[in-house]
Amino acid sequence: MLPVYTFLDYSTVNQYKLGGSAIAMSNFDFVPKPIDAVGIRLGEGTTVRISNAIIQRTTALRAYSSYASAGNWMEKLSAAYIVALATRSADSWLMQDIQNHNPEEPRISCPKCREATIGLHVIRGRLFPRLKQLRKHANNLIHHLDKPENRGVDELNIQGVFEYCYHLFQENADALFQHIPSATFPLTLCNSCKAVRAL
Repeated sequence: MLPVYTFLDYSTVNQYKLGGSAIAMSNFDFVPKPIDAVGIRLGEGTTVRISNAIIQRTTALRAYSSYASAGNWMEKLSAAYIVALATRSADSWLMQDIQNHNPEEPRISCPKCREATIGLHVIRGRLFPRLKQLRKHANNLIHHLDKPENRGVDELNIQGVFEYCYHLFQENADALFQHIPSATFPLTLCNSCKAVRAL
């Protein structure tokens, strides 16, 4: 029988031009939901607790809060890009932190099996499935803007980027204070190890 790994809670459309392509402003026409979750909480006694990934959080929320007052589409796009980068970085930091706290008993010696069992994408999909779905909007925006030959952003889901940020820093604020849902991760063998066991 293969072992199971468990994570415990460890406390009307305007048009503009960009590079010769028309940009439909409809995907910029929204107001992000307010995020009121704080990055500092009271600890035991007179101590305070600071959110993990606090630099990424601060950077993302500063751009997030500036979006509604942005004067034009370029300012909105710049804010969205910063939100995407900083939120994705905080997301990755969180998944890595969760992985690092995995007791991993017994230890998974094969790197490919380990990645298939408790890889960052596996952790995200098991513990935060909505976050995994929303992350693609940030990836799409970042990859699109990182290629100078790309023109226009009307096919990008800008609002989805902000929903990704909201979902991480508001709806999963506790996770950044190391309150992680419990979950089990059955050992998943890579193809090579499957073949060896089948012998």
